Amino acid sequence: MNLSHLKYVLEVGKTNSITRAAHNLYMGQPNLSKAIKELESEIGITIFKRTAQGVQPTRKGREFLEYASTILSQVNELESMYKRPYASESVEFAFSVPRATYVSVTAADFIAEYADKPHVNIYFKETSAMGAINDVASGESDFGIVRYQSIYEEYFLGSIQDRGLSQELVSEFTTVLLMSKDHPLASYENVSFHMLSGYPEIVQGDFKVPSVPLSQIQRGASFQSHAKRIYVYDRGSQYDILQRVPGSFMWVSPIPEEYLQQHALVTKKCQLPSMLHRDIVIYPKREPLSEYGKRFVELLRKSTVE
Repeated sequence: MNLSHLKYVLEVGKTNSITRAAHNLYMGQPNLSKAIKELESEIGITIFKRTAQGVQPTRKGREFLEYASTILSQVNELESMYKRPYASESVEFAFSVPRATYVSVTAADFIAEYADKPHVNIYFKETSAMGAINDVASGESDFGIVRYQSIYEEYFLGSIQDRGLSQELVSEFTTVLLMSKDHPLASYENVSFHMLSGYPEIVQGDFKVPSVPLSQIQRGASFQSHAKRIYVYDRGSQYDILQRVPGSFMWVSPIPEEYLQQHALVTKKCQLPSMLHRDIVIYPKREPLSEYGKRFVELLRKSTVE
């Protein structure tokens, strides 16, 4: 059985005439009659019978035509998903990134560059470092940005290599404290770590170090645990908490000034030996970084410079 035979019988069922169906299908009547007989022989039923009103489907034939119509409808839908018009102007890619404001702002500007294309399918996912690695390794994402604390570089680069991925450095930065402009510590230019005691810390729930095995955690890691911690899994909610929960703070990468002003937030320096972080782009070794990946990295690097 092939799809052509299904199209043939559906056309006959629609016109109730082999002659008209052959004309509509741009084929000879004998060839159409032969194809229908071959299909009937293959499936073991009679699809059509001749009547005074023309060719009519049998009881089994009507059932078969319903199934054939459903199958062809699904095939057409499948083809429309992947055989899009203006293929050269279509944009389709997926990428996974950390939950970081400078990354999301850059991502929005990046996506906007392609918004006027006739067909656009962009899959943007915020996730953990291991989530991004797994997404790119599985083909779920075309490229990703992985963020890690520098003391865990050996572990993350090993994981990336083991999954057949390439990597390039995008930016290197020291995390800063993010808090409301009304925070009791907001007036200090530099905040020492001991000053944070007693204040609630906001932590990205899936960015905790347990994504690194305990055997890989190095001495000197900044594991001073706060007595008050609020774990969040949505980046948007963290700003509401910073504004509404007195004294709350979190560790972040540098944030654009206009974004801080928009949310009435400030950043403060607080130097710790192990707070150096890196953002790297990852992509499959078997193929170079796509034009979309290169453009996104270009915008990210420009953002960090500015």
